[in-house]
Amino acid sequence: MADKNKEDLPSKVKWLSRFFSVAGNIAPVTAIDILVRLVFTPQKRVLRPPHKALLKKAQKHTIKVNEFRNPDTKVEMKYYVWGSSHRSVLLVHGWDAMALDFYKLIPVLVENGYRVIAIDGPAHGGSEGETSNLLHFKEAMAQLIEKTGTPYAIIGHSMGGAASAYLLMEFDIIVNRLIMIAIPIASGRFFEQVFAMLKVPQKMQKVFFKGMEDEFNVPIDSMNLAKRKEKIKADKTMLIYDEDDEVVSLPDIKHFLSIHPEIKSVNAKGTGHNTIIRSKKVIEEIVNFLA
Repeated sequence: MADKNKEDLPSKVKWLSRFFSVAGNIAPVTAIDILVRLVFTPQKRVLRPPHKALLKKAQKHTIKVNEFRNPDTKVEMKYYVWGSSHRSVLLVHGWDAMALDFYKLIPVLVENGYRVIAIDGPAHGGSEGETSNLLHFKEAMAQLIEKTGTPYAIIGHSMGGAASAYLLMEFDIIVNRLIMIAIPIASGRFFEQVFAMLKVPQKMQKVFFKGMEDEFNVPIDSMNLAKRKEKIKADKTMLIYDEDDEVVSLPDIKHFLSIHPEIKSVNAKGTGHNTIIRSKKVIEEIVNFLA
């Protein structure tokens, strides 16, 4: 997110919290429509110099992927490739992000002998679409892998990491390594935190979650990694988190790791939710784990 957007964020949050606290009780139907658009519409961002420098070195590709729950309509999703090794690593960004946000990690992976494929998820970066969600990312990833082949490893940040885990649970795809970075374990809890910040009334929250289940055709509990019984089909899995992360729930992370002792964990304390993927320590951990 650009610095200007960071400065504007507190004032936007204050305005939205006032709006939802009032409109949520006076005009709940209108308010819920605005809330849904707000939650599922990512912000488009401008490219900064590090993004542009990395983009110049990329092979640029596109693939037509299904619109969410609408296989008859396609949207164009962009993906980028660096390097030419037979071992591929697929990078999946989080919400409001883009492939080029991995600008610190990608050159290091290429230097270590990997071919890197990174997507601009639906409605993100240079890809088409206005709205998206975690399940849309998961389905788009499956279509990309069908075209480009199963990668040696998948690395996903935030929502992209959660979508990667669900992909390996639900599809017949097996990878050698999965690395999840700063992921929301329970989607419902993530939304609850956002709604608490925006002062969304409880009645509106219940309507939102009911509408979400109807739209996604799955119960909200199915979007909780700690409650899923399926195996994550990766030979080895690592979860990197920051115990001071302001976005994801540390108790959820701890609970998930307690029931999955086979998952290697790294506490990258003090790195921050968005900047964790640019941490030198984190990148070193990634390279060592891939090897």
